[in-house]
Amino acid sequence: MAAHQKLPGQIVVFLFLLVWPFLAFGQYENEVLEYRTKITIENRKRIEEVTCLIQINRPSGDWIAEIEIPFQEDNKVEILEASVLNLKNEVVRELKKKEIKTRSNISRESFFEDHYVKSFFLGGNAYPYRIRYSYKVEVDNFLDVTRWLPILFTDVPVRKASLELNLPFDYKVNIRASDKLKYAAKREVGYQVHRWEMDGLEPVRPEPFSPPLQELLPTVTVVPESFRYGPEGSTASWASFGHWQAQMNEGLDELPPSEKAVVDQLIAGETDKREVIKILYHYMQDHTRYINVTIDEGGLKPYPASYVCEKKYGDCKALTIYMKALLKYAGIPAYYTIIHAGDNPVRIDTSLPAQQFNHVILSIPLEGDTVWLENTAGHLPYNYLGTFTQNRYALLVNGTVSKLVKTPALQAEDVEENNFYTFKLEPDGKGEVTIVKKMEGELFESFRYFQRHLQEEQLGQEIKDRLALRNYRLLNWHFNQKNRDDTQLELTLNLALEEQFRNIGGMKILKIPPIREFKTGKAAARVNYPVNRSDSIVYQLPFARQYKVEVPQDVFIETAAGSFSVSYSLQKEQLLVVRKFQLYRGDYSVEESASLHSFLDQVNQSSGKSVIVLNAL
Repeated sequence: MAAHQKLPGQIVVFLFLLVWPFLAFGQYENEVLEYRTKITIENRKRIEEVTCLIQINRPSGDWIAEIEIPFQEDNKVEILEASVLNLKNEVVRELKKKEIKTRSNISRESFFEDHYVKSFFLGGNAYPYRIRYSYKVEVDNFLDVTRWLPILFTDVPVRKASLELNLPFDYKVNIRASDKLKYAAKREVGYQVHRWEMDGLEPVRPEPFSPPLQELLPTVTVVPESFRYGPEGSTASWASFGHWQAQMNEGLDELPPSEKAVVDQLIAGETDKREVIKILYHYMQDHTRYINVTIDEGGLKPYPASYVCEKKYGDCKALTIYMKALLKYAGIPAYYTIIHAGDNPVRIDTSLPAQQFNHVILSIPLEGDTVWLENTAGHLPYNYLGTFTQNRYALLVNGTVSKLVKTPALQAEDVEENNFYTFKLEPDGKGEVTIVKKMEGELFESFRYFQRHLQEEQLGQEIKDRLALRNYRLLNWHFNQKNRDDTQLELTLNLALEEQFRNIGGMKILKIPPIREFKTGKAAARVNYPVNRSDSIVYQLPFARQYKVEVPQDVFIETAAGSFSVSYSLQKEQLLVVRKFQLYRGDYSVEESASLHSFLDQVNQSSGKSVIVLNAL
């Protein structure tokens, strides 16, 4: 099942699309013939009934017959039907009750323990065959009526999908639905019935730079105006929704006496608020570890600060509450701030107050500024958000005055990557190269993580995977960072080289290290943060006077999407190549994306022609 991303009734945080699995003659290995969902609100409970009819066309499609139904401890789950059918929809085999397994749905890295899965296998003996199963889940406490997509798996076509929603007349909701879905409404005894349908939905291929898959698919989101999830809550406004979250958090940000004594010792004599925040943040980073429990799957009530004091670990909610408690005791107000994290995040619908988030950070307003703390990453600097949480809306939780805020956007100067190559080559193509990489932005974040969490052999492999060189042996490397809160990381590499020239007749061909090969497409595109890279490449060629050295023409490309330039300078026995690449932040419609992809194609073509030719005299 790990190879195929399933989409449960509640939209998962991240969606991954794998390669389309085609059969001979263009037929899929499996397909969803019918996917029906019926949701009824009754006595403030949500009753969801799901029926699936699936056809498996060949053995490689049997994975889809491994059925998993997730639920929480307080849910009532009932398997209504589970059968193997022939192509006439006649029952060949019915699932026996003893074949249904129930297990905990947690990983060894999580500690939220009330999630479970019912699973069973509906395999057939002859192909093609069909399976049909249906189940009902009854939920007492919920934030959403539904976040429905008309597909089960991202890489499996759906021939027919429908959602039926039965709401009491006095049950108020906010609805957002794609206009690509057929919609009808009617009144029945005691209910207002909404129905959405879609026929013939093929898998959606996300293209390079495409928005998240959730934004490319038709969806139906239904949010109640009032709800019960712990305390009573309201989605009338962001302030009311934030007030509900504040009630969930109430009383959790208190430290035990032993921890208060530690804080007193840490900040004794320090009066500068920024320094106090930094001292306590470093203490939190150094004495706790992060365990992953996503908000969508792990509930919305954090563990108290005392839990983290005892266990020394927590998820984003618990660690943020703990950091908030440290600051609270130090007399510094800080605010629990929920956000949708990821380098390609789903955008928040600001017109729909509701649970649209998957992560928590801390915001600390100071005079004329705000300090932002990412509490799950011991490898990141103080007051650093980075590519994971930059430039998006978040909900600052502050009781009845909770509000949406915007996190700072990364600018070109925040994501600089400067690479300095010094090659020393001999006529036989052997030699050495020293590379100095000065990294900010995404590369900085990645390598700081690798430094903290990987063994030396694994770290070496990560370095190799990012070197666009051929025929080399990594000799050694070392990192340099001025201090733990510096946002730039320097990496120096020494490599031994072999066969750097391709010999053709009396010519030696030298390929310049490519900047990167960009994949391009035709769909809508989004560049969430800028790219800003420069390369300075020096080739020391003590034998160059024995050859006529030919270099490509200089390149300069300037577009609305970005810029790219390469210049070549030959001085006696030294060749200098200076290359600069910038990709600007931007949103591109299908029509506008052509300019982005055209620019990247030009960069690819130019990189492909970056060769030095040495002709023997």
